[in-house]
Amino acid sequence: MDDFFSTVSKGIIILPIIIIVSSLIIKFNQNQPLPVKNSILTPTLKPSPLVSKKLNIDLNGPLVCHYKNNNQEYDLFVKNKKVSLEVKAGGQIVKYDLSSYVPLVGGMLNNNISTLESMASQYLGKKVDLEAIYKTCKKEDFK
Repeated sequence: MDDFFSTVSKGIIILPIIIIVSSLIIKFNQNQPLPVKNSILTPTLKPSPLVSKKLNIDLNGPLVCHYKNNNQEYDLFVKNKKVSLEVKAGGQIVKYDLSSYVPLVGGMLNNNISTLESMASQYLGKKVDLEAIYKTCKKEDFK
């Protein structure tokens, strides 16, 4: 009977060790799928270089520019950094001296004219293309 209890006691000790070792071997030998993240893959965006439109206008002039918009005519005169604008509408002519704005506008023209175009669009009521207006400018002397 001693042999029976000796065998049973060894089995009670060895059997749980075999179960634990075999379960660990089974667990770590399984091919587990990679953990899925809850985030959505986003494409990598490369910053595109900003294309800034510039105009090189000789503010010493003399320049005469002519522009029409919605039954209005604009004549811009530039000479020695003095700028004047004549607006003709409905048979009336209104003159503006824009010379005090030359430093501000000159900086905008040399950096990025998009800001200047958006400002002009607010006052003129439609999109303004300063490059197209500049193409109407002619180097000619005026009074």
